Amino acid sequence: MEDAVVMNGVQESLHRVAEMVLPRMLTQVCRDPGSPLHGCWDRNWWHYKIRDFPSVILQQGGYALWTARTIKPDVAECFSGLAAATARFWNHRARLAGAFEEYYPYEQGYPPLAFSTLAMAKLCLEGAVSREEIGHGLRVAARQLATRFESRAANQQVAGLAAMAALRRIDATLIGQADWERQVARTLELQDPEGWYMEYDGPDLGYLAVTIDCLWDLADLTGEGRFRASAGRALDFIHGLVGFQKCGPGMLNSRNTDYLVPYGLTRFLRDGNQEERRQAAVVLGILFADSTRPEHFLTAVDDRYWCHYIGHSLFRSLEVLKDVSWDQESRPEPATGAFFKRSGYHLRDSDGIRLLMALRKGGCFTASSGGGRISDFGWIVRQDGREYVSHWWSPDWEIGVESGAGICGGNFFGHTELSNSPWKHIALRIISRLAGRRLIGVLKSLLIFKKPSRTAPSFRRRVAIVAGEVVVEDVLGGLRHDALVERAPRASKRHVASADSWHGEDALLAVGFTVSESREESPGRVMVRTVYSH
Repeated sequence: MEDAVVMNGVQESLHRVAEMVLPRMLTQVCRDPGSPLHGCWDRNWWHYKIRDFPSVILQQGGYALWTARTIKPDVAECFSGLAAATARFWNHRARLAGAFEEYYPYEQGYPPLAFSTLAMAKLCLEGAVSREEIGHGLRVAARQLATRFESRAANQQVAGLAAMAALRRIDATLIGQADWERQVARTLELQDPEGWYMEYDGPDLGYLAVTIDCLWDLADLTGEGRFRASAGRALDFIHGLVGFQKCGPGMLNSRNTDYLVPYGLTRFLRDGNQEERRQAAVVLGILFADSTRPEHFLTAVDDRYWCHYIGHSLFRSLEVLKDVSWDQESRPEPATGAFFKRSGYHLRDSDGIRLLMALRKGGCFTASSGGGRISDFGWIVRQDGREYVSHWWSPDWEIGVESGAGICGGNFFGHTELSNSPWKHIALRIISRLAGRRLIGVLKSLLIFKKPSRTAPSFRRRVAIVAGEVVVEDVLGGLRHDALVERAPRASKRHVASADSWHGEDALLAVGFTVSESREESPGRVMVRTVYSH
């Protein structure tokens, strides 16, 4: 009975969130049927006029609206009309040179290609718009999807594969069998044996939840068990971390997200085996039973990302939860320690403290006990006019676990903050028109991917639970005499557009714990011992 109450709480909580966010999403779309911009979801373009192109990835909002008809039956006709206008506007933009755009004109970006095409193809399959109305755009998208592959952000690639499957359902000639099988094989290879998919050199639970959504789409569209099995392995990984931590992922993901989306998880409640149903119930209960709390991660999602994909997943999950009854045990299993060697997560439960450490993110960690919670994101060093950070996910960290303590070592990552200017944007538009999608790799190397420098300061961290306290021993080397050493805030320097939502840890990293610090300094070296007591 208690578990049924929790599942009912998840449904009711998500339903309230949907009702609150729906007006915000509707405000983003051009609703004027007499306007040539009717159906555009980029309010900064069609209404405020502060952008010079519309971000086509936001057209996903139309599919969220189409799904939302069931919770607003009195305005279902209006929502249907806006969904159709969404697809027609997408078709217009997909036919232009340089499609598909998200961040700048002529971008030919893979995320807007994959996600917007998946949404539009599903609108077509479900009868919101006819194939004749958007056929040209579908053909353009099919040609790009068949020849492109995104290996470093797997959720995008899985979404692209799902879009291909939807296109094949509309017209089998849009994607050839050989192209399809090649893309399927390469995509499934992106899943690690631990269950996660590659996202910027490691796992990210937020994007893994998006991946699970798209794997269910693939299973539904193709009827093939390999996608269903892949989703099950991903669920097992999410359950291992969320079930241990008893809360959301925090800032310990490779791409800095702190949210998960619900649709794919709810599908396991309805269509999973007994163990998958139990795992999904545990995760959903932890993450979404109180989604309307002011401090919940969904309350910090901005309007762009509600239209981008999160709304898409939310409204679909409500449809599934209507059909789910729950009468099984769903309480989390007792916590145990574990070391996920490939992803670098170290889980430790000792003396009433649960510690989750991301060894491949410079040893960042979160710990909780008795209602208290702490997070530690390492250090920032400023010297030689540059900034160096340890809060950075990378396979270059040397990691391990010794006598229950997590160990991480390597070099800091140099960082220079980039700022926008009119001249930079003018140059970007000219270069993007000439270079097309070849520019994307250059921009990612500037904003997203870095390698540690051997000339950067060195860093070694050891974190252990000792006599009911979290003890952190850090050694920073290679410091100049004028180096400024500061504790890092929650925010990571790595650019991820969907990240950096407000969180209470932005203001306070320790709640219910006392913090003591001692330092030993010598030329070029600082040793810091931090003790967190509760």
